[in-house]
Amino acid sequence: MDKYEYNLKLDEIKKLAADGNYESAAKVADTIEWKRVRNIRTLCMVSEIYEANGRLEDSKEILLKAYRRSQMTRTVLFRLTEVAIKMKEFDEAVEYYSEFVNLAPNDTSRYILKYEIYKGRGSSLEDQIAILEEYKEVEYTEQWGYELAKLYYQAGDKKKCVENCDD
Repeated sequence: MDKYEYNLKLDEIKKLAADGNYESAAKVADTIEWKRVRNIRTLCMVSEIYEANGRLEDSKEILLKAYRRSQMTRTVLFRLTEVAIKMKEFDEAVEYYSEFVNLAPNDTSRYILKYEIYKGRGSSLEDQIAILEEYKEVEYTEQWGYELAKLYYQAGDKKKCVENCDD
């Protein structure tokens, strides 16, 4: 495939993805030889398209290509951790998470990844609560505040649940 044909297909993928037609975007993506592509953003986009289609193995494979091209990209490590969690490959998720934290020690999304790993592994509610409480001290978002409230409720602490909902 020459560069012109590649650019046409890439434009088509972007348009289909923007329209939410991830299935068709994945079909077009399947026609491209991704080992030649160097653009990390493009690889991440294709990974997200595959993930949206439930093709986690393909998503991970594309992310690994991106990672091999640029190990200093925290976005790739973040996404690799997410995909490994969804695939229930927690040992790999922990490895990617550790690399992510080493690369971006002040990135607050590390709390979310850590929480997702603990939740996926079935860790205790107390451990999950502790992670989200720590995250809440650093950065508050409604989504994770609500998740923390749900954990309080599941743990039987209705008072903290209501207080968190009031926040």
